[in-house]
Amino acid sequence: MNKVIKILILLFILQGCSFEPILVNKNFDFQFENISSRGDEKINEIIKSNLLSRSKGDKKYNINLYSKKDKQIVSTDSKGDPKNYKLEIKVDYKVFINQNNIYENTAVKQATYNNITDKYELSQYENNITKILSENITEELLLSIKTLGK
Repeated sequence: MNKVIKILILLFILQGCSFEPILVNKNFDFQFENISSRGDEKINEIIKSNLLSRSKGDKKYNINLYSKKDKQIVSTDSKGDPKNYKLEIKVDYKVFINQNNIYENTAVKQATYNNITDKYELSQYENNITKILSENITEELLLSIKTLGK
């Protein structure tokens, strides 16, 4: 009984102070005027698309992206054929307001996966991993910019 009352009081206090988790709001109160990119075109296209669809607001930023994808063989079997791969995506980004650099950072995400004998299926799997890692980098990028405005 005592725990229930404490929980209700805590919920009432949190509701009254307009507490909201950071990731609840999928749209952000800023937008990008210009997104320039170099490097891996596929990664840049995924990040640009996510940035443009999620940012709507009055504050305007410019951003420069440089992306790089690196695929390495982690282990091989007894014949020397690849057994496991590691895919790493690195994105360097700089955020500008009126051509003044206000923030720069590097986001790195990686995934390890097993080799698949069907090369088409392996290619599709790598594309899927690339998409997921690029979306994770976009989330990190948006959250870092959101903290600038506070």
